[in-house]
Amino acid sequence: MLMVPIQIASQRSGVTAHVIRIWERRYRALEPTRTGTNRRMYSEEDVRRLKLLGELTTKGHRIGCVAELEMEALERLVQEERPKGDRSFAVDASPDLTTTEDYVAACLAAARAFEGDRLRRLLQRARLQFGQRGMLRQVITPLIGQIGVAWQDGHLRSGQEHLGTAVIREVLMSPVPGSQTAMNAPELVVATPSGEIHELGALLVAASARDLGWRVTYLGPNLPAEEIAACARVRKVRAVGLSVVYPENCPTVLAQIRELRKLLPDEILLVVGGRAASGYEAAIGGREVKIEWMKDLPSLDRMLGTA
Repeated sequence: MLMVPIQIASQRSGVTAHVIRIWERRYRALEPTRTGTNRRMYSEEDVRRLKLLGELTTKGHRIGCVAELEMEALERLVQEERPKGDRSFAVDASPDLTTTEDYVAACLAAARAFEGDRLRRLLQRARLQFGQRGMLRQVITPLIGQIGVAWQDGHLRSGQEHLGTAVIREVLMSPVPGSQTAMNAPELVVATPSGEIHELGALLVAASARDLGWRVTYLGPNLPAEEIAACARVRKVRAVGLSVVYPENCPTVLAQIRELRKLLPDEILLVVGGRAASGYEAAIGGREVKIEWMKDLPSLDRMLGTA
């Protein structure tokens, strides 16, 4: 019988390794085989069970209510949850959607057709198939870019762009089903400064940080430096993350970044990223003013992993 380690079980089931461990420890959802060195190993049935549990929790079921159900009961419950004649949410349905590029194209098509429910299901299914990090980096990030370019080029109507943005925002604001944050986890405040009204970049930062185990306080877009700093001081956070996308080289945004760095205590890290960040970095400077400039989501993840 083929057995795989937790990393492979996570990739194939779409449930993060962190969540798998929680489901095992707290809810006895499954009992993997242990090697002589106490390494978890998972069977094909274990992976299938994880897929079913992942789908049910994404659909709103509490893990504590379904964790100990037999496979037959899980499969029956999943089938009942899927609308008749509609298997679009199933992990093994629509074999034409096999790569992240396929998902990005399908999501963009759903936005063009004003099909918000379909877009939502596609993103949920991408989370199951590729995991939270795969969905964030390889589906949502390029999708945001393509929606923005298509709108700027006149290939998307404003209503189509707004619908796509609204659904993406909803998905990014929703925590991964079954995920938990440690009480002593480091905390990150996320916002955009006054003059920056685009918040999807900030939501990506918040979602990625949560997935890495950070506690996140999300303040939203277009907020004065004084308010961001006040929250960071009261919460005694480890870091503040700003997303700056558009406009580039805006005097208001530039002044807000400088003001925020002055208002924050030295021990609170200020992290600035987004499409417009390089221009502000050139105007302000780097480490000498105690600002970390992030070029992309992977560089942010590396920084959060060591901060």
